[in-house]
Amino acid sequence: MANIFFTNADRFPHDTLEGETVLIDSERGHLFLFTGIGPWLWQRLATGGTFETVVQEVVTRFGPEAAEPTLRFLEQLEQNEMVRQGTLADQAPAPIQDIACPDRFVAPAMERYDQIADIISMDPIHEVDPAEGWPHRQDSPN
Repeated sequence: MANIFFTNADRFPHDTLEGETVLIDSERGHLFLFTGIGPWLWQRLATGGTFETVVQEVVTRFGPEAAEPTLRFLEQLEQNEMVRQGTLADQAPAPIQDIACPDRFVAPAMERYDQIADIISMDPIHEVDPAEGWPHRQDSPN
């Protein structure tokens, strides 16, 4: 029997805004940012599924080249304890944020920030790179 995975939303409170999902690890204090189809995959696992089923759904929609990056992302979720195994019978209904599946494939990505205090102290108005979207500390000039 295949492992069914569900989001570990109790430990990882999250919100999705403008195509990016932000999660906070309530046990370890790390902040995570999902981009690409990562937010959609997170939402998809709220209702449960095997990695094989989810990857197949992505491949059906976007083609075989989407399989490997999707599986790597799902494995990252498991390694970071963002998903947990269970059965449909023991899963309480999860509140689902309505995130539409993107029209084109953009590989899911996960960024991890270990020092939330550093992030909070950044000036998001001046330290946002339009290409990257999330505040990134700029290198200081020498």
